[in-house]
Parts: sequence; structure tokens; C-alpha cells
Amino acid sequence: MLKRIVINNVNSIKTCEIDFIKGNYKFSEDNVLGSLVNPIAIYGHNGSGKSSLLNAVQHFISLMVLPTESLMPFTVNNFLFEQFRKVEEEMYLQGDILLSFDLGDKSYEYYLETSRFDNRISKEYLKADGEIYFENEGGKYRYQGKGYRPENHQISKMVPLIRILGSSEIVDPIVQTVFAYFRSFTHVNVSFINRGAFVTSSIFNNTNIFDLLTGKSDEVKEVLKEYDNFPVYSIVKDDKLLPNGFVQPQYNVVLEDDGFKGKLPFQMISTGMQNQSVLLSLVLSMPKNSVLFIDELDIALHPSALQSFIEVIKKRKVQVVVTLHNTNAMQYLRPDQIYFAKWSKGFSTYHRLSKIYPNIREVNNIEKMYLSTLFDGAME
Repeated sequence: MLKRIVINNVNSIKTCEIDFIKGNYKFSEDNVLGSLVNPIAIYGHNGSGKSSLLNAVQHFISLMVLPTESLMPFTVNNFLFEQFRKVEEEMYLQGDILLSFDLGDKSYEYYLETSRFDNRISKEYLKADGEIYFENEGGKYRYQGKGYRPENHQISKMVPLIRILGSSEIVDPIVQTVFAYFRSFTHVNVSFINRGAFVTSSIFNNTNIFDLLTGKSDEVKEVLKEYDNFPVYSIVKDDKLLPNGFVQPQYNVVLEDDGFKGKLPFQMISTGMQNQSVLLSLVLSMPKNSVLFIDELDIALHPSALQSFIEVIKKRKVQVVVTLHNTNAMQYLRPDQIYFAKWSKGFSTYHRLSKIYPNIREVNNIEKMYLSTLFDGAME
């Protein structure tokens, strides 16, 4: 399970820490998964840096799954890049991410730093129970305490060592477990759902979205029965025979409601129903204990559907990080689940509500407090 994310000098971020460890609150215990809170919700005004954080994670996922010729370093903060132009120190071109997580009975820490100075992995390591398991210092590899040389000597300097080891013939349960875990990470950009290319993940590479929808239709239908004020339906594939003898697949929605049953082409149902189907199909396809990052979740869902969707997340035991504008969701989140992004003087910072305003109690209305700008002063 993912416990902590730390990001430095990526996009608008100077430094950022997202902590999943639960606080001392005694309410909303159904939002706790072991010792961790789930989901994490990131709020902030337009331009505050909410998407910068999730885009940094998306970039990390791409380094694990995209073709090697497509790999690029993290995009560094533009204001720090301007500093490089003045003093030409490589540190201003380096962006990094650190992940702390538990898998099985082991605790891990993985660090990855890239440099735009010459487009390479400048530093990388994996710690298992506090001990260095492998490391990469500017292309000099060490694995289990010894020097390591990849079989492919022409491999790109942008390929992480975890990927090299995980894709090799080395049978190492630690490497394979961690690499598979990273490849299960999934990033969804909701604003691109109707444009295509909205998912970054090895799980859904080359997945036809309609095949995903029909394959998970029965499970989605059962979930929708638990929703309040949301249509119950299934999605089916009907093959249509054309005059030329070719078969054209057609995807239809079968609606059921209090004795009514009817069928519509998928394209004719509401955007909200389409988005709900896509998001639920993704969640229901995720491996247990994987991590799902959803940018602009409330673009896709009505507030009541958003609440029901979060309930599905908690039952599936999939960790989720979302960015939101909809403050209604604050009513069923704990203070240790809420982060606020703030942009100031060129950089985005991120503030956990439970730290900047620790005295919140169950009876407090977090939504009203946020809308009244009560928390703004605490983020100075």
C-alpha cells in the first residue's frame, strides 16, 4: 500500500508531500484502509497546481510503461529553469519523485530523479526494509551490493533500472513485485474521456474502451443498483450485418427501471452516464491494492453520483487520489484526506487540512469553512 509521495521540481511544484497515514480522528472510520486514509482529495483554485501533482505521477507511470524511445525527463518548474539559464547548475534541471509503500511483509522506498541537462536518469534507488537493494547513479548501476551491467549496452539512459531488472531474465521476487506494483498505477484525465488517450497505465494499454465497457457491464450494473437516483443499465455489443456482408459492431445500452426496459445506442445516453460507465469499468478492472489517480473527477459526475462512486472505491480496496472542485465531497471526507493546492510566486505548495487546521471535529462543516476562506490564512 502506498504511504507517501514526495515530489520536487516537477511542473509547477517546488516541493510536495502527500501522506496517506491516518491521523488521530475517531470518525468516518470507513475511510480508513488499515493505517491509511482512502481516498485522498486535492482541492484548489484554478491554476493552483492540482493537475501539476497528478501529471507528475502520470509522467512517472509513463517511465514504467511507454516505449523506451518515448521516455523523457520530468518537466521542471519553469522558474527554476530560468535559474539554470543564469547559473547553469544542473540541480535546476533535475526533478524527482519518492514513493514509500508496503508490499507483503516488506516496506519499500523508491526514488527516481531525472535530469534535462542531458536527458537521463540522474539518480535512482530502491530500499527494502531500509537497506539499499539497487541503485543507479548517473548510469552506474549496483544491484544487491555488486556492480551491474545490463545485457543491452545500447539501452536508453532514460530507462529506469527497476524497468531494466524487471524486464530481464533475472528471477527476483522483490524486483518483480515492485515493478508489477508500479505498472498497476493508473492515471485518468477525465477531461479527455471523450477525446481518447485519457488513461496512462499498463493495465489498459491497447484496450478497446467499448470492449472494456461490455466486459465489465454486469459488474457495473450490480454497482449501479446501490446508487441513489441513478439509472440501472447494462451495455451490450450487437453485431449489425451490413449490405456488403461485413459485420459492424454496435454498442447499445439496455435500460431497466421499475418495469420499463428499453435499448439505446451508447452514443445517445447522457455524458454523465457514459463517464460513470467508463470510470466504474476502470475501477472494477484494477488489481487489489493498486493506485488510481483521477484528475478533475467532478467534471464527470453529479455530486450524488460522486458520493456513490467514492463508496465503490472504498469497497474495492483500491487506493485513489483525485483532484476536485466540488466542495460537496468534503462532507464525507476526513480532514486527513483533504489537501489544498496553492500557487504563489511561481510555485505550487500542498497543505494537508489536518495539519494546517488540526482542531477540526466531526461536528464542523468543512465545506462551509473552506468556502468562507477560513483556511486560506493557515496556508500562508
